[in-house]
Amino acid sequence: MFSLDERLLMCAGLVRNGARLADIGTDHAYLPVKLLCDGRISYAIASDINPSPLESGRATAEKYAAENIEFRLGSGLETIDAEDGITDVVIAGMGGELISEIVLKSALTKNKNLNLILQPMTKSEVLIRKLCENGYEIASQQCAVSHGKCYTAMSVRYTGEKLECGDVFHYVGRLDLHEPESVRFVNNHIKNLENRSRGDESVLPLLGKLKKLVEQ
Repeated sequence: MFSLDERLLMCAGLVRNGARLADIGTDHAYLPVKLLCDGRISYAIASDINPSPLESGRATAEKYAAENIEFRLGSGLETIDAEDGITDVVIAGMGGELISEIVLKSALTKNKNLNLILQPMTKSEVLIRKLCENGYEIASQQCAVSHGKCYTAMSVRYTGEKLECGDVFHYVGRLDLHEPESVRFVNNHIKNLENRSRGDESVLPLLGKLKKLVEQ
């Protein structure tokens, strides 16, 4: 059996035991196949907008004799029906803006018992802001370093209560800044904002707040 890299392992750790999982943008279906073979989940739907990743996913499932997995072609959460009984959804490996579009477009995500595991490759601050503005709560968040890059993943649920989160929260979220990976992730934001500040001085107050946080 293969091992997941640190990024996918982080996502896997946020999936609840015994879950019925939907993996959106599944690529090679490594995450659902690994969780099924380890007995962590009971059922999985591997979904992708392109047929080629689904073929790769089917090959992975066949190679490791993974059972109780379906492959569906389509965009975002449009491939998932309420009758599927999905309890956990992973949307990983996409930009934060696209992930927020997928989440907000689907009525399924308004289920307060649904565990959304979101792993943005870019623009995590946009994703967090959109979640706050639309009644989604970040229950937990963490970071991991994989192949030399630092990533974040968060467990999210719908509450219906819109939150007015400040700009610092958009960049830090629920990260524990006692963890070195979390500090590294926020420092990446700081570097990006420093570059941006050369042409946009309006980000300087935010930059100062983030620097003060990581120095504490």
